[in-house]
Amino acid sequence: MSTAGHRTLLRTDRILDHVARCGEPPTLSAIARAIDAPVSSTQDLVQELCALGYLQISGKQYHLGLRPHVLSVIAGTATAIGIDHSELQRLSRVARAPVAIAVLVGHAVFYLDHAGPRAPEHTQAVADDHRPRPPLRTAAGRLLLLATADEPARVRILTALRSSDPQGIEHFSAEFPTIRRDRIARSDGLADPDITAIAIPASEGAGAFVLTAPRAPRRGRVPALEAAALRLKRECTR
Repeated sequence: MSTAGHRTLLRTDRILDHVARCGEPPTLSAIARAIDAPVSSTQDLVQELCALGYLQISGKQYHLGLRPHVLSVIAGTATAIGIDHSELQRLSRVARAPVAIAVLVGHAVFYLDHAGPRAPEHTQAVADDHRPRPPLRTAAGRLLLLATADEPARVRILTALRSSDPQGIEHFSAEFPTIRRDRIARSDGLADPDITAIAIPASEGAGAFVLTAPRAPRRGRVPALEAAALRLKRECTR
């Protein structure tokens, strides 16, 4: 490894360590002071860490993101985050449908766990393998961009995705007011042409619950899936 690369790695580690130890989420200038580095180079590193999901920003303050947890999930060593598997199984029984839990990590959506009947193999693999999914085309991503991302973070994510998914931006922008009002998001064939999905908020900080079903023959909403989402939403707001 080059000297410059080694220095970057050390600074990255020090940034994450400092943010983890702070009682109050630090600002960019506070992070730069803590690692004894210029604000400009610190900002570049911090922005990369936010894009990858190792950090999150709220206002002007930084705190740890969910990327380390997702890596632990993939490795099979994770501890529960918000919702454990037994609770997810219970909620699946309430909904009478398969239920997954998803989080927004950087610019991608990851599914952490799943309970209930298994989906077709190619769809189930998305949850089983914790594959990164496009936020603008998944019900979970559309909801989490509103439910957990503050306005500056949302603008940054949308700006980063504008060139790679302009159609996704267009769909999201059109449905933005409805998703914000109802706190429920749908994806009808946007991420998978054979699947329709509904997402509702999980408990604070725990991501989104996602219910999926085969798309209706004539497209549009699937009544059984809508009913399942309503049962789940009622249970979560009791």
